[in-house]
Amino acid sequence: MIEVKCLKSIEPALQLNEFWLRDHCRCEKCYNTDTKQRKFSLLDLPDDVSAEIVITREDEQNLFVKWNDGHESTYSFEFLKSCQLENYLKAKDSSEKILWDSSVIAKNNYADVKLSDLIRREDDVCEVVGSLWYYGIALVEEVPANQTMTEMAIRRVFPVMKTFFGEMYTFSDANDLAVHADTAYTKEYIGPHTDNTYFCDAAGLQILHCIHHEGTGGENFFVDGFKVATELKRINPKAFDILTKVLVPAEYIEEGQFHVHHGPIIRTNPITGEIIQIRLNIYDRAALNTLAQSEMKAFYQSLKEFLRLVEKTENQWTMKLNPGTVVMYDNWRILHARRAYTGNRTMTGCYVQRADFLSKARVLGIID
Repeated sequence: MIEVKCLKSIEPALQLNEFWLRDHCRCEKCYNTDTKQRKFSLLDLPDDVSAEIVITREDEQNLFVKWNDGHESTYSFEFLKSCQLENYLKAKDSSEKILWDSSVIAKNNYADVKLSDLIRREDDVCEVVGSLWYYGIALVEEVPANQTMTEMAIRRVFPVMKTFFGEMYTFSDANDLAVHADTAYTKEYIGPHTDNTYFCDAAGLQILHCIHHEGTGGENFFVDGFKVATELKRINPKAFDILTKVLVPAEYIEEGQFHVHHGPIIRTNPITGEIIQIRLNIYDRAALNTLAQSEMKAFYQSLKEFLRLVEKTENQWTMKLNPGTVVMYDNWRILHARRAYTGNRTMTGCYVQRADFLSKARVLGIID
């Protein structure tokens, strides 16, 4: 370890591992500034790498290091500080999400923009992406009720994710069970859930647009899974802990498709402990074979406790999706559901990769 300090700063000195410091050399031999990629293998660095000369250059706010193998590196203190664990932990606080129940979200702080404005103005794009990050949901209004215009609204902000459902999909209750074996293609009640629990990497966003409905019912409702999980952690830490550790298997089976994935219902960041994904779908659960029978009781009690919070009326925000309104929501956070309905209903929509959502949020400066 070496200790370095910026001479013009009152901040404490940095304690830096020498191998880490050498690994982060940004000279032209080690780093391609055009591609933002390293140019060497860790095996190229000597095991006994050490700094022979360390000089703090007061005027340039830089650190100069000459290594025992003759290599020379120069680092800015700003770069070195930005790479420390403490800075990573602080970054979490700067992009804190807004947890909500029905009373909070009804205050209409989420994005609700017109398609014409979304097309014309970058500010509206930023508003939509910001709303998806902070609230997990956003609306686009006055969208002509067809797949083509819905796709135009989506692609204004994000690329579309391709799955075995296709890219853009349009489905109804008429005969689509013959196409995909999914409860969504019925008129039945569907409880709060997230999609793609059977995928290794569930879609980051889901977008839906009801382009036709002749009948009654069919109201959609949404639950902030992060808010509910946070509430569970407060009132029953043991149940929360169990749901972050048990790998629950999910599956999707139809002719030509057999998807299986195992993951916790509540996924947390192993460094910060913050909740990063809810993976809950009671319909797609496969046989639970990842837990000893002696531990089943505690798991089911924990899951039921979580489901009771999800089902609390005050945690559910209900809206009727009518032609013209496109809803976007975070599939890693927001549980969505639908009341049973009568008549005929047609929906169109798509998924968006998590990586594409987060990339857009970084480009717009919403998150680091």
